[in-house]
Amino acid sequence: MNSNPNQDEIDFVNKSLEEYNTKIVGPDNHKFLNIVEYNDKHEIIGGLLGGTYWGWLYISILWVDEKYRKQGIGSRLIEEAELKAKEQGCRYSHVDTMSFQAPKFYKKHHYRVIGVVKNIPKGQKKYHLVKKLK
Repeated sequence: MNSNPNQDEIDFVNKSLEEYNTKIVGPDNHKFLNIVEYNDKHEIIGGLLGGTYWGWLYISILWVDEKYRKQGIGSRLIEEAELKAKEQGCRYSHVDTMSFQAPKFYKKHHYRVIGVVKNIPKGQKKYHLVKKLK
């Protein structure tokens, strides 16, 4: 057993799972969907990193610089990502967030909680949320 595989080994495992999945449910048609926001000095002040696959948008990271929060940047990022995902045929979106991060933000954007993992990290919660894209 190797607990520190090299990139070729990691790629092999990923490719093998992808081949299996494709045999069962067809190709995932994964595409990265990444958006960044800049200030007037062209400094990055926010970003959304994710992708689309099997008709779903997955938001991996949504971040806004603390100095620029509460100005609608996060809302613009998520709205743009959802629009681009719908253009690619996505009908749903999913994300996970920690209790100290943004569960209220996602709920405000009509995401609903489908699961909660407690004590990750200790004393906090990890929320799994989904949304049907209209």
